[in-house]
Amino acid sequence: MSEERFAEKVRDDKRRRLRRTGLVVLSIVVAATLVWVVWFSQVLAVQTVKVEGVTTLKAAQVRSQAAVRLGEPLVRVDTAQIESRVAGIPRVQKAVVSRKWPHTLVIRVQERKAVAWVRDGLQVRLIDKYGIDFRTLDKQPKSLMEIDVTAFEARERQQSLEAAATVIELIRTSDPALYKQVQAVSADTKDSVELNLTKGRTVVWGSAAKGEQKIRVLRPLLKIKARGYDVSAPEQPTTKP
Repeated sequence: MSEERFAEKVRDDKRRRLRRTGLVVLSIVVAATLVWVVWFSQVLAVQTVKVEGVTTLKAAQVRSQAAVRLGEPLVRVDTAQIESRVAGIPRVQKAVVSRKWPHTLVIRVQERKAVAWVRDGLQVRLIDKYGIDFRTLDKQPKSLMEIDVTAFEARERQQSLEAAATVIELIRTSDPALYKQVQAVSADTKDSVELNLTKGRTVVWGSAAKGEQKIRVLRPLLKIKARGYDVSAPEQPTTKP
């Protein structure tokens, strides 16, 4: 190889190294710029908080509870914390927070639905299917049945409400005809749910366990004229004349 060709090869190698170095530096600059744009700048920051799914609540109530900081980069928003704060609203069963690029945070709310009501002192409180009381009304609702719970201890009372609400929701969704006959539900404990039916009849239901089986047993049992029915042990149902 001549001296001239050798010198040319050295220059070509140097140019290639410079190009590679330039590309590496450019890649680093682009990556750093993207990180800054996404994580630290106002280019992709929260400008709008959109609330969806509210029915009895107002969007402003949800936004206030969410306490979202406008101007914070979307990617840095702690969605789990916001969901936890919104779920702290008594009427909210579930909240899901998502990002809608480039500037919107979406809060999707699922409100609790009442299946019954309970009297708490002088208050009328709505109860959801999990036995959670979540809203006070001025008067008892005509479209829902009452749950009468005699337990005073907080844990026992909550367990009784949960059992009664579970039974009500099961009957409502599985047997509408039976549901129409239920006027009220009582529960001294979580294992002693009782249905008050039309025509002065009562059904000893027991715990919320084996609910589907109890419904299947009760359907033909109600064809027997009686004042009381007991399906707490569905394998051995009984009636009271």
